[in-house]
Amino acid sequence: MHQLRVLLLQDCYAGSVTGLIDLLHFANQIAAYKNRPQPFAWRLFSLDGQAVTTASGIVLTPNGDLSLAEEADTLVLPPISYHRLSDFEARLMAEETAGALAKRLHRAGRRVMSFCTGVPLLAEHGLLDGREATVSWWLHHWFRQRYPQVQLHDYATCSEADGVWCGGATTSYIDLALRLIRQEAGVQLATSCARLMLTDLNRVSQAPYMSMRNFAGHDDELVLRCQDWLQRQLDQPYRLEALAVSVGASERTVMRRFQQVLGQPPLRYLQQLRLQAARHLLETSTLPLDEIVSRVGYADLASFRRLFQRELHCTPAEYRRRFAS
Repeated sequence: MHQLRVLLLQDCYAGSVTGLIDLLHFANQIAAYKNRPQPFAWRLFSLDGQAVTTASGIVLTPNGDLSLAEEADTLVLPPISYHRLSDFEARLMAEETAGALAKRLHRAGRRVMSFCTGVPLLAEHGLLDGREATVSWWLHHWFRQRYPQVQLHDYATCSEADGVWCGGATTSYIDLALRLIRQEAGVQLATSCARLMLTDLNRVSQAPYMSMRNFAGHDDELVLRCQDWLQRQLDQPYRLEALAVSVGASERTVMRRFQQVLGQPPLRYLQQLRLQAARHLLETSTLPLDEIVSRVGYADLASFRRLFQRELHCTPAEYRRRFAS
């Protein structure tokens, strides 16, 4: 029986703990119904064995303290809530015991799993150095700057590297749990659980769920003005010279600052803005695709289809069927 241990941290997200456990419970129920051994067991623990208050105010009572982690085949560190990035960074540095535990168990051959805002906790304490990882899409730019030694997969829903499993935004615990079920108990059981949960067993990208609005993730005034100008010029041909003039800086300065702050050039950022605008129109309108393509600044329909498929891992028609309001 595969032993899972979940570390409860103050201000963690309750649903990320209970939802993950519920999925494994479903796997056990389905296995029992088919007269198969139940594949999973779990325990919750906190560093001192005391109850933990989650971000929503729900109090979770652990089964014990740190000693329970020694029995783990898989250790889970759930995401934690924060209000200001500076507070989050201070919290990450302060969680030395959790970070040391994860590193020690990993060295002993155990699997370590985290997702959303829990992933930076692994990175902060060196567990992701030189390894592939993914993280919530809205943390990408900050994460790249703070942890350049990590090989970040920008839009992947999940990643696996040397026994360290990472997930993207909060509900990626579903994808991680299904992967765990598939690996430890077989694809048939994982498929049954996915159907029971009305979820996709093969989600590979966070990209269809991303929104660039309200997530600047920085306070660089020059780049913010560039972003605003690009947003207003969405349907116009891109010219770096015009962008630089609009913000009163040289082309070289604009390129350098964009790369430093956002980790990409202005044209790549504009491409993402256009895709976001196209997604919004697919979700909220019945406009034909060629009209949408024109409105977001593209001239060639075939090229846009290829771009959409490459970035979002689905066609525009599939996206509309999935997300149209």
